[in-house]
Amino acid sequence: MATGDLKGSLRKIEQGLRLLNYPRDVDYTVLVKGDPAAFLPIISYSFTSFSTYIAELLVKCDVELTAKSDLRFIEAIYKLLRDQFQYKPVLTKQQFLQFGFAERKIQIVCDIINCVVKKHKELSNSNKVKSQTRKKLRSFKCEVWSNCDNVLVDPSGSVLNSKQKPQVERHSGNEVSDDRHPLPLPAQGGNEEELYPDHDVVEVKCEQVIEDNSQIEFLKSQLADCQEKLHKLDWMEDKLHGLEEKLKGKVIIDEKDWNNLLSRVLLLETELLLQAKKRDSATEFSNISQECASGRIPVSPAI
Repeated sequence: MATGDLKGSLRKIEQGLRLLNYPRDVDYTVLVKGDPAAFLPIISYSFTSFSTYIAELLVKCDVELTAKSDLRFIEAIYKLLRDQFQYKPVLTKQQFLQFGFAERKIQIVCDIINCVVKKHKELSNSNKVKSQTRKKLRSFKCEVWSNCDNVLVDPSGSVLNSKQKPQVERHSGNEVSDDRHPLPLPAQGGNEEELYPDHDVVEVKCEQVIEDNSQIEFLKSQLADCQEKLHKLDWMEDKLHGLEEKLKGKVIIDEKDWNNLLSRVLLLETELLLQAKKRDSATEFSNISQECASGRIPVSPAI
């Protein structure tokens, strides 16, 4: 985006806000002034509220954007843009937090919106592919189960019909007889139902298998999330332990309190120095006056 066309820049950022479905009202007069307070909420919404895929990406990258000062927030955003989106803004962090540079800031926000929307599409498409493969696998399993009630295959691969009597050879010792005797068929009625399962029963089993698989996948995902969170907790605990070791025996004071304390110490030192100078001046003046008094020669009155 070339600079010099402020109205065109405002139209582009307006299009980007519509693309994000930005719910808040935007004061474009403040944007024109280059006030950073008008740009930061748009950037925050783009990364935290626009897409669940982007929010999950922030969690995976261990990026926290809430409860931060403006400087810490911009530092985290610049690092995220560099590492995950391969984008480097044209302004420095300090320049972005200053007034002015309106067109450059609008350009950066428009680029951020484009990067976020593009990444959202990539992540959603990959998720659709995964869900489609899962659906195909489930449909294949259901088809296998539904075909179970149509045919029964023996170990050699031949199909057994209910009206055919399978033949087997009877062997006695070393002699082989060519007489083939039919295997006894199961009795009519209840035993036949046991051999050939009902179609409704197979459908119920198929649904149970699919439901069990979905529950297993859900439990696996929950277990993976719990493991990731436990890993993060261990990492944070190690960090806190290391920080405690570093700060052992040290006193932490806020920067404003420290500056206030330094200014008070400086005032006290100045006051003490002035008092010392006053005392020195007073003693010096008394010494001079004593010398003057002792150096006077008394004059006797004339007769």
